[in-house]
This record gives sequence, C-alpha cells and structure tokens, in this order.
Amino acid sequence: MSVQGIKRDLYLKSKFGTIKNADSIYKRIENEGRLINIYFQFNKIKIIPNSFLSHKLLAYAFKKKKQPQVLELLFYQYFIEGSDLSNLDALIQISKQTNIHDEKIKNYLISNQDNENLIREQEQAKNMGIKGVPCFIFNKEFVVSGAQTKETFIKIIHSLSTYE
Repeated sequence: MSVQGIKRDLYLKSKFGTIKNADSIYKRIENEGRLINIYFQFNKIKIIPNSFLSHKLLAYAFKKKKQPQVLELLFYQYFIEGSDLSNLDALIQISKQTNIHDEKIKNYLISNQDNENLIREQEQAKNMGIKGVPCFIFNKEFVVSGAQTKETFIKIIHSLSTYE
C-alpha cells in the first residue's frame, strides 16, 4: 500500500468485491461493538492508512512504557473519529495526547530507525496469516481474524483445552 494509504471505497471494492458486501460485514461489526458500548463510525473513515508509521509510534510508545495508551488512542482515532493514521500530523497529535511527545519523535517517525525490526515483524505476522485488525492468536498458532462474538471465543477456548 502506498505511504498515503488508499481511498476507502477502492479498498473495500478490492477486498470485498462490492461496497454492499463490505457494508454487511461492517454492519455486523457495528452491532457487536454496540453490545459492549463501542460505537464504530466506519462512515467517517475516508482513507485506509498505511499503518507503518502507526507501528513506529507504538514502538516509540513501548520505550516510554505507554504502548497500551497509544494503541487505544490509535484505535479510537481511527474507528471512532475516522482519522487518517497515515498522516504524520495526526500521529504527532496522538503522541501529544498520550504524553509521549518530545523533540525527537517527528525525526524518529520519518527516520529509518527500527524500520528493519518492524518490517521483520510485519513479515512474521503475514506468514502467520494476519491481514488486519482485529486479530487474535491462540497458543501462538491459531489465528482468528475479524470481529467475533463472545460465543465464538468461548468455543475456541474450549476447543483449545481439548486440543492439548
């Protein structure tokens, strides 16, 4: 994907065949989210971002012991506010909101520092079958992608206890 991301409609057509197919899938995610008071605003998303810089921000946040806070705000900004997370200014704003911002962060994000490690992690995820979020890994080998119901997770966990 290009550094600037891709227009959402183009992405949805390429991934799901039609916007209608995508809408039915996203409707299910919206419904599941509402059950736990998460109100996804997919209609606000105009750009599907190239998430590489977001991963760099998370690496930076890890060093500052604030990765969970940054991850939560990244998800909120994207899924609720529709922010373009391939935009450097949006990521800088998230760094400020989570108190990890300093004079080094912008240079870090646009530098090559940690890129090799992040690319290796990306390849490892791809080899495991991870194609997006959400994604859940059980026992370091079973990958479940997409929003799932509580019942689905219960079935998976029960099947793993009989698997061992």
